[in-house]
Amino acid sequence: MNHQVAVIGAGPYGLSVAAYLPEAQTTVLGEPMGSWRAMPEGMYLKSVWTASSLADPARSYTLDAFAGERRLSPSEPVPLDFFIEYGDWFQRHTGPRVDPAQVRRLSLAGRTYRLELSDGRELVAEKVVVATGIRAFARVPELAKALPPLLASHTGDHRCLSRFRGCTVVVVGAGQSSLETAAILSEMGARVEVISRKPVLWIKRVLYGHRSPISRLLYPPTDVGPPGLNWLNAAPLLMKRLPDGVKGRIEVRSTRPAGAQWLRPRVESRIPITEGVEIAAARPDGNGLRLTLSDATVREVDHLIFGTGYRPDIGKVEFLDATLRTRIAAVDGFPVLNEWFESSVPGLHFVGGLAGRTFGPICRFVAGARIAARQVSRRISELN
Repeated sequence: MNHQVAVIGAGPYGLSVAAYLPEAQTTVLGEPMGSWRAMPEGMYLKSVWTASSLADPARSYTLDAFAGERRLSPSEPVPLDFFIEYGDWFQRHTGPRVDPAQVRRLSLAGRTYRLELSDGRELVAEKVVVATGIRAFARVPELAKALPPLLASHTGDHRCLSRFRGCTVVVVGAGQSSLETAAILSEMGARVEVISRKPVLWIKRVLYGHRSPISRLLYPPTDVGPPGLNWLNAAPLLMKRLPDGVKGRIEVRSTRPAGAQWLRPRVESRIPITEGVEIAAARPDGNGLRLTLSDATVREVDHLIFGTGYRPDIGKVEFLDATLRTRIAAVDGFPVLNEWFESSVPGLHFVGGLAGRTFGPICRFVAGARIAARQVSRRISELN
């Protein structure tokens, strides 16, 4: 079957891009909000309310509109389940055709793209937008790769953490995912310790939420990064013009590991945090693990969870045909993109995390979906 545009991924970026494109000419592939459904139950969004809306051209289907339809007032933090419901509502109202099949292989056939699907079907598209999210890019240290999955995992591997009730668990990392995972584990009855190389930081949004000119001056709605840098991050087309070294420093400062203030009482009141150390060695010991830390102390645990984040890498996009992959210009694993989020292969666009090197850290967050959807749709309309 021929399609003008195939969007691979049905999360916030995929659904937003599709909302900007002609419905009759666009097919979205993947389970709607699938990556979000795989996150641990009981989680909340780190993003603030104003930065958590998906994008449609008329701005008719925002998080405010969804809450208003349910006669709810905006509140933070935003529960994960509420956000998933919002994504489903957005998809129903914006109307993109969503095919739940997974893409097994994407290849280039002349000037068109061939998509081989998990159910054996094949689609042909003139243009493709890769909007697959970041789940495939989990980052874990080398020592973790040699450990059995039953004993060591990444925070992104779990939908339900109840199986760790009564267990002793070490969570590695000082970011939101590690700290929130630790809180949920503790509240479910696990014995938890957080281990981090660096001090645990808590986000301070001074004056955020105050309906005042100063608050609006300090915090744009996208709210990625500290005051000053957050306005620069909110302008990804400007970020694209900056030297890579400058962009890299901005990203490091804007996305350094930290926990949300609302999470702090759930962690500090009941979970021991060991800072300034890392795991030097880990080996199976009976039914658990024996961990040796860099300060020579030892921990004996039932499970080790790494909250060490994600690192996008086009080499880990398994469905890309090898020949097609070699044609995509990339730097440090990120595709080189023009202002239309288009790669060096005409008609092949990348949005979300894989666009981060070009457009900055906003691409890691839902707030980046609007600029991506707008630019991709303009390019496709321009070429029609």
